[in-house]
Amino acid sequence: MKEDKQRIEFFKDFLEDIESPDKATASIQGTFLEKMLNFMERPEEPEVLIPPYINSSKKIAINAYSYDKESLTLDLYVVDYDFDQNAEEILTINKAEITEIGTKAKRFITNIKSIQSSRDHSLQDYELVKIVAENDLEEVNIFIITNRYYLANKPVDITIPGIQNVNTEVWDIDRVHQLITSEQGIQNDHIDFEEDFNNAFDMMFVPEPNNDTTSNFDCYIGYIPAELLAKAYDVWGPKLVERNVRSFLQVRGGTNKGIRNTLKDSSQKKMFVAYNNGISTIARSGDIERIKDGINLYRIKGLTGWQIVNGGQTTASIHQAYKEEVDLSDVYVQAKLTILKVDEGIIKDKHSLEDEMVSRISEYANTQNKINKSDLLANTRFMSDLEKFSRSTWMPALKGRKPESKWYFERARGQYMVDINRRKRGKEQNDFKKLYPKDKVITKVEIAKYFMSWEGFPHVSSKGGEEAYKKFMEFNKNFWKSDVSTPENLSLPVYQKIIARTIINNRVKEIVEEMKLKGYKANVVYYTVAMLHHLYGKEIDLIKVWEEQSLSDKWEEVVRIIASKTLFFLRESAGERNVTQWAKQEACWVQYKETDAKELKGLI
Repeated sequence: MKEDKQRIEFFKDFLEDIESPDKATASIQGTFLEKMLNFMERPEEPEVLIPPYINSSKKIAINAYSYDKESLTLDLYVVDYDFDQNAEEILTINKAEITEIGTKAKRFITNIKSIQSSRDHSLQDYELVKIVAENDLEEVNIFIITNRYYLANKPVDITIPGIQNVNTEVWDIDRVHQLITSEQGIQNDHIDFEEDFNNAFDMMFVPEPNNDTTSNFDCYIGYIPAELLAKAYDVWGPKLVERNVRSFLQVRGGTNKGIRNTLKDSSQKKMFVAYNNGISTIARSGDIERIKDGINLYRIKGLTGWQIVNGGQTTASIHQAYKEEVDLSDVYVQAKLTILKVDEGIIKDKHSLEDEMVSRISEYANTQNKINKSDLLANTRFMSDLEKFSRSTWMPALKGRKPESKWYFERARGQYMVDINRRKRGKEQNDFKKLYPKDKVITKVEIAKYFMSWEGFPHVSSKGGEEAYKKFMEFNKNFWKSDVSTPENLSLPVYQKIIARTIINNRVKEIVEEMKLKGYKANVVYYTVAMLHHLYGKEIDLIKVWEEQSLSDKWEEVVRIIASKTLFFLRESAGERNVTQWAKQEACWVQYKETDAKELKGLI
């Protein structure tokens, strides 16, 4: 099958980055987890446990976690890595196996009293023990990360006594493949509402201004039966919302709980359409027919590449009610449908145009809940210019040799792998990898975290990619905002310095890993880089770092001393507080400078 062949080809490229003869088993699993986390881009950067928490006798396992103190929400990550999985065939995993893996995380919570009484307080995972033991959690999200293929894609229901909301999400290689496909362009999956769900819905066509027929879209407005929407999500799941700015669907917050309460109240649910702002959707094409000549009403029988770009949480709440067997027969959801007419034969950069249109629809349509606009900024002029410089700027070559490689900036997740797969396996792909080496691929989120740590905001980088990306874009607003007084064009030296910050962060990360420090690796790296710049920034020329494509070896011992001091400071200054949460506060960075900068000043 063509689809199986695509999966195998994709997995071959994915596997190359993970498995190598010199890697130990734990290292392979860790590399796999970190790679998957890059695609997930969670708002809270997870704390990866080294080693992971494993209790074989009680069948408990946790590989990473993150905790949102304000919402009392805990994210738990469990890795399933099958070493029999290979690039020649596809190993699948079924719902029962997925449920058992997720239950390993559940057992950490249900066995917390015995774990707390016996766990060594000096271990990295003890902070997680304290979080679970000392807080009345309102929500737990369990992420099951596997290198097998969960082709059934059935929802997994896990309950935990005393916790109202428990969400389980599966991330397999196939989901990453789907995500990359959706980021590069809208998917081509066709949903036949009549055949698949024995239902359809009617909408009105919005006329073009002055009967203009040259626009890139058709627009329809109307409503969708809530039960049809719930059934579609039940079957297609994450595929419907991969381009949604809140693609992880949860019934979280007052708005979403209000939606569920309205649906459960028989006297209120008919008012759902009046209370709720509805959903905004897009599609590539559709099976749409006019109901009757002279009447502006159309039957939506099927859609290709259907995506919910705003209203994902509304969809999640309706789906949750459906799973709880709430009667949705009299409930309707306001809906807008935009058919994107992007002609590949006429428009060269089809995917960019689609991305731009989807971003604008998402941004302007999102009014129900506060959204993170950084999710919508991938198509700004600044991001496009960074991409163009990375494709045209050669890395400085060794003396006597011509340049042969470039950095590769990913404006969208998975862009590098898509570029590889567009080329024939063999010489074409090898030439591309030589031109753009895998270790020189950098994402927009990584650039943001590395930039902010060097500029003296390690607490921002510690908050994760979402917050760092917002601050990074605001820091560089002169390169992309139309309302600034003196907009600038991105220059080559600015691009080179951005990459230089990345080179420094990568080198510090290498040194920290070589030191085998126990715990809080990401925080240690960000704070070490920030302190290095705070104390010695005037002595480190970013352009020279670019020209040499490395941080001078003379800084290695300095980095080691600062990194060791950083880990000691984070643990000691946190006191009874959670170290990871403490590292996200500006007060942590201010205190570190006040207490340790003087001692670290004269190292070179």
